[in-house]
Formats: sequence, C-alpha cells, structure tokens
Amino acid sequence: MNLSYLDPKIDLVFKRVFSRASLLKDFLNAVLPLDAPIKSLTYLPTEQAPEVPGMRFSIVDVKCHDQSGQVFVVEMQMLWTDAYFSRILFSGAQAIVNQLSSGEAYQSLCPVYSVTVLNDVFEKDPGEKDRWLHHYKITKLADHDKVLQGLQFVILELPKFTPKTRVEKQVTALWLRFLRDTGKPGFVPDEAFLSYPPVANAVKLTEFRGYSAVEIESYQKYLDALRNEKSTLLDAETQGRARGMKEGIRKGRKQEKLAHARNLLALLDDEAIAQAIGLTLPAIRKLRQGA
Repeated sequence: MNLSYLDPKIDLVFKRVFSRASLLKDFLNAVLPLDAPIKSLTYLPTEQAPEVPGMRFSIVDVKCHDQSGQVFVVEMQMLWTDAYFSRILFSGAQAIVNQLSSGEAYQSLCPVYSVTVLNDVFEKDPGEKDRWLHHYKITKLADHDKVLQGLQFVILELPKFTPKTRVEKQVTALWLRFLRDTGKPGFVPDEAFLSYPPVANAVKLTEFRGYSAVEIESYQKYLDALRNEKSTLLDAETQGRARGMKEGIRKGRKQEKLAHARNLLALLDDEAIAQAIGLTLPAIRKLRQGA
C-alpha cells in the first residue's frame, strides 16, 4: 500500500472526498455533458439498490440534486459485469420515482443523471478503445435528435483515459487523472494537481496521515475483499471460456463427421456410414432426407 496517499476509488476515501459538495460540484461540471453548469448541490439519502450478484464490495455511491432540482446519482464502480447495466437502470428509475410523494403531479419531476465512474472496461470494441465517456439518452429510433427528457446515463471508463490521445479540458483531465492515479505506488501530485485548488484539496483528503488506524484497517480489508471479488469473477470468466472452447471443439468435430457422412451417402448404406463415421442412425437418415 502507498504510504503517502490512499486510492480515492475505494469506498472510505471516495466518500470522504465527494462528501464535500464543492468538490463533487467541480467534478461533475468537469466531466458531464451538461446544458448548464451546476451552481450548488444538496445531498440526498442514498437508497439501497439490490446488490449485483458477486459484486458486494465494488460499488460506492452518493446522491444529490442541484439548484434547479436535477438529481445526480454518482457511483464508483470498481469491477464490471453485464448485470451492472440492470443496476444502473434500477438506480436511475428509483431516483425518478422517489421524487414524487402521494398525490403530486408528474410535472414536478426533475431530470436525473446516472453517473458511473468505472475502474474497468465494459466496451471492448476495438473502435471504442479511446472512447472513455459513454453518454446515453432516451431517443426516438427514427430521429435521434428527438430526446425524451428526464433520464440520462453517463459511464466514464478510467482505464481508457489518456490525455495524450485527445484534447481534453484541463480540469476534466485533472479530475480523471486524480481518480486514476492517486494512491498508485510512487504517486506524487504534480504541479498541475497542486495549482488547481479543488483537485489539490481532493488530493489532501487522500493523505494517509489523515486517517485513523481503524480507518486504515477498514481500507485494507476493503482492498482484500475487492481482490477476492475480482479473483472470483476472473475464475468464473476463465471457466466460462474453457466451457465455451470445449463446446466449440465438440461442435467442430460433429460438423466434420457430418461432412464425411455426406460424402459417403451415395456409396454406402446408413448402417455402414454410421459404423464408419461414428454417428447415430437417426443422424444419418436425417442427412439422407436432406440430400
């Protein structure tokens, strides 16, 4: 573990940094495709969304609304599975539903941004290798310029963020570098970090010396649990690939047998082909009927 700075992506540290409304406001203004900048934020209680199976320790979230009532559900996601898409939908929909008390009009609903900071890669298409920001809206299929207002999703893939590959706003780059790099072995905040007060304050909140022995122990336990969770997911993925390879080999061998059997249909009877190739009589008869 780095003896100077802790990783801001970890539960304890993420919440300490982004429980400061001024820092969360600056971060959201830097990374989100907003129609107007956020001027103030008020925190809301976070609901307990159902856990994604096998991902107990990888999700951290904060919830707030701005001066116009727009709601922001901000989650730090360490690992990714396809099931996480369902959680995003649930959390966004929940943020809309919970705005209304009994008897209130639907017109009082405010827009919701579901924001996921992801320390993993979910979009593996080679054409997306440099695209770290993914912005989803509800649009009309026949005309994507027509947007159903009310719910938007933004996913930021930290591993893909490299300032050298594209021109970014300086503040955007600073915040993403802060999340990506702080806490890594040998990390030392450079002049760019220290010269921008919000990021400099965020870095200060990650300093090892600012945490008690109990908090450091909790931090280490969280890291251990996260490593175990990642290992479990990797093992499951490896086993799935192995099963897929075995199934592919089995299907390939069967296709080879069928091809050989087709070549023998005009030369041998069904019993002889079945014995020679190792296929069942029903399979040979089916081939002959289709020949």
